[in-house]
Amino acid sequence: MKTALVLILASLIVFGCLGLGGTTQTLTPVGGSGTPATHAPQPPSGGGEACTPAYSFSELADGVLSDESDFVATVTCAAGRSIVVKLDGVEAARASAQTNATSPLQMSIAPKKDGKLKLTVESDGTTVLSKDWTVAPLGSSDTKGLEYDSVSFKEWRAIGFTVGSPITVAKVRMFVKRIASQTQPGTNLLVEIYGDSGGKPGQAIASVRSPITVTTLSDNCVTFAFDQMPQLTPGRYWVVLKVEQSEEVSLVSDSVNLHYVTVDRQSPGNDYTRQMLLSVDDRTGMASETSWTPLSYDRVYAVTVHGAG
Repeated sequence: MKTALVLILASLIVFGCLGLGGTTQTLTPVGGSGTPATHAPQPPSGGGEACTPAYSFSELADGVLSDESDFVATVTCAAGRSIVVKLDGVEAARASAQTNATSPLQMSIAPKKDGKLKLTVESDGTTVLSKDWTVAPLGSSDTKGLEYDSVSFKEWRAIGFTVGSPITVAKVRMFVKRIASQTQPGTNLLVEIYGDSGGKPGQAIASVRSPITVTTLSDNCVTFAFDQMPQLTPGRYWVVLKVEQSEEVSLVSDSVNLHYVTVDRQSPGNDYTRQMLLSVDDRTGMASETSWTPLSYDRVYAVTVHGAG
């Protein structure tokens, strides 16, 4: 009888230790709550279940030729992927994601040409963004009002501009009109790009000539395209407009009017406009260079510089 009781007690102890036939306990998180703990899913780092890449992008304001614009691509689950920004199919910026965690990738985009460009973003060759981006040329295209400065063989105008990153200049555009319907044979408009020397035009870098007859008696936007397109590095440069006239300069002076918009008549000329009033020999009519001087008051000429891309 004693032996039977011992066997029964031993069986109860064994089955109790193994949990057979016992009750199931609910694990309570630290803090005493009765709700089971949950954890936000984390992107895998090295192995584990794959996650789906996701992308978002910062707003991009209109750009300016050669000026850097900040652009941010925020990526998730993109470890090791190359994020490439292209403008019209040409790479403009690149960054790489180092982790699958959500990360902002900061890039700078410096357009080499102006106009409406196609901006795309690729992730390892797959396009994840495609949009139009408007880029303005260097200079001013403001043509409001009816104010002009004369340009002739004895009166030259210079317009300064600053290049932020390397560009190739394809053309210069100006809003001009001719003064007289009759012009001397062989008169040309000469547009040159100069380097800077102490805040004024220094050495000529490139030039293009067009007959003065490309202008009209009414306002007209004239394009001067360079056959030998200059490549400009960051820095200040000048567009210089001249009239080349070799015949009868002492009798008749061909000239054009270059449009401008007044900024402030009470302020002296700004540091990106200059003029040269040449010295003319009364006997021969030949003109000699003098020096570049500031304008009498603050104004902006309607001259733009365009990139070749």
